[in-house]
Amino acid sequence: MSASSFDYLILGQGLAGSLLAWHLLHAGRRVLVLDDRHSSSSSMVAAGLINPLAGMRFNCAPRTVQWLASAHAFYAELGSLYGRRYFHAIDMQRLFRSDAQVRFYQRQLERQSCLPYLGERLDAGQLDAGIRAPHGGFAQTQTGYLDMPQILTDLRDWLQHQQAYAARAVPYSAIGTGPAGITVGEIQASALVFCEGYRMRENPWFNFLPLQPDKGEFLQLRSERTLCHHIINGAHMLIPLGGGKYRFGATHEHSITDHSPTAQARQQLQAGLQALLERHDDIRVEDQSAGVRPATSDRQPFIGQHPQYPALHLFNGFGARGALSIPWYAQEFSAHLLRRHPLPEEADLLRYRQPI
Repeated sequence: MSASSFDYLILGQGLAGSLLAWHLLHAGRRVLVLDDRHSSSSSMVAAGLINPLAGMRFNCAPRTVQWLASAHAFYAELGSLYGRRYFHAIDMQRLFRSDAQVRFYQRQLERQSCLPYLGERLDAGQLDAGIRAPHGGFAQTQTGYLDMPQILTDLRDWLQHQQAYAARAVPYSAIGTGPAGITVGEIQASALVFCEGYRMRENPWFNFLPLQPDKGEFLQLRSERTLCHHIINGAHMLIPLGGGKYRFGATHEHSITDHSPTAQARQQLQAGLQALLERHDDIRVEDQSAGVRPATSDRQPFIGQHPQYPALHLFNGFGARGALSIPWYAQEFSAHLLRRHPLPEEADLLRYRQPI
């Protein structure tokens, strides 16, 4: 490995770092992704949900159409390369949790901005059999989930084939900045991009940004009978994975002390499962996983160049919507790095001022 052979170092091989490296390498740049393969990363344990409507009020972001187009195109392109189907399209049934949510749904129908994703209203009898939903719900389209562990494994293999990956932990003390660029031990590069997820809160160059890490835990379930045909999204999510397997979650914890699964979260999820399903006696819990989402205070990502150290960049803060939004933002950020293409205004980290 030559000490001066790289244009970009990327710290972190989650979905953000992998897709950014993909674009830069295809543009002919010399890239090295450094990753310690930490199993608690948000990408490794994420549900990979593709959901155009966010939150309790069923809002869709202004760039949703762009996000969906870019996500479908990239996942299909990579799938054709490996002969896999990474994205699994499954319609969703959103459950109303209160009368107020029914009003939010009606309001979105009137606004019409989210009509491509809003389906018909469903009463309790029209939902998948065995689902408890006293307020009913509505059908939602253009949803599904991404097989995140498989896509990250294949992207890592591709990076290794390109000689663009190294399994290596990088302490901040090992990173040097200077007129010639960046050094990490014996490695030199023109620039470094941090794609390190929630661990950004310890980053001495970017910890002034208002990251709000959100720990989430999931249960991996198995049942011999069909629990649902759709993704069920209410107080929790139930995702059918095929072959009798399901994913159920997630919790939300902002007072993060570690990234390990907890007994408290398991009890919370089991109670949620019992509240959702009329029958649950024949369901086995096969596994429990935990990860920390790199959420932000304004729910917009942090992308761009450090205001004082021009060789340092950030591509982070995608929260729970990374599977949907990262492909488009990776394309935009690579264009910015390569051709000074303007950053998406809502994501430019310079919207926050570094404390003096």
